[in-house]
Amino acid sequence: MSVYVEVVLLNNLAVDALLVTATLYARRRKVHRFRAALAAAMGAAVAVGYAVVPLPWQIVIRVLLAPIMTLTFDKYTSVKDFLCSFAVFAALTFALGGAVSGIGYLVGVELEGYLVLGLTAFGALVLVVGLRFIVKARAKRVRKVCDIVICIHGKEIRTRALCDSGNTLTDTVSGLPVIIASEKFSSVIVDENRAKSEQIEGFVELKTVNGNASLPIVGIDEVTVGDKKSKAYAALSERDFDGYEVILQNTMF
Repeated sequence: MSVYVEVVLLNNLAVDALLVTATLYARRRKVHRFRAALAAAMGAAVAVGYAVVPLPWQIVIRVLLAPIMTLTFDKYTSVKDFLCSFAVFAALTFALGGAVSGIGYLVGVELEGYLVLGLTAFGALVLVVGLRFIVKARAKRVRKVCDIVICIHGKEIRTRALCDSGNTLTDTVSGLPVIIASEKFSSVIVDENRAKSEQIEGFVELKTVNGNASLPIVGIDEVTVGDKKSKAYAALSERDFDGYEVILQNTMF
């Protein structure tokens, strides 16, 4: 591989990694490292070959590359969820191109040059990730995470839970509080000896930064938080959490 091709590849890899990471952060999504790296590598490799393929293939690349990268770097719960990420990814791509051109014009430096643009994108990526870690570290210091015991199917399960004053979810029929279980923990509390559909007792509507979601709920025999015991339902989420497996309802702590 020639030095020129290597420079172009690394440049595109840095730019695509920046765009993928910024999109996930803008949507407040967990960064799956393998998925993000695969999407960035795919974009970089295709961009290198773009200049040498025939025009019809260039048109195909223009149309399909961004949607395929968007499908790769995250998991989605609906078409709407995917379209939101795609719109953010496309907007950031156009914004980055405009910003690079504008700054280059103002400072009189050709930022579009492969080496300069790649280094700039890498520096911006480091800055974005660094700021994200700082924000997450501060959030961890102020949030309250505690040990809880959940009794279900005749067995006790110990885990970590976030005491979230913003979780006001209740079951509309019984009035019982609803905790939110991570995707990983949901597989633990669902009885493996019975069909999942047989255990679902209803649904709860949840409002998130990404829109509304309807989560299935299952009955919990008892949730113990310190000295307080509560009967509750558990909403089965399709996402994992950072540092805990359950989000408690605000009356349970």
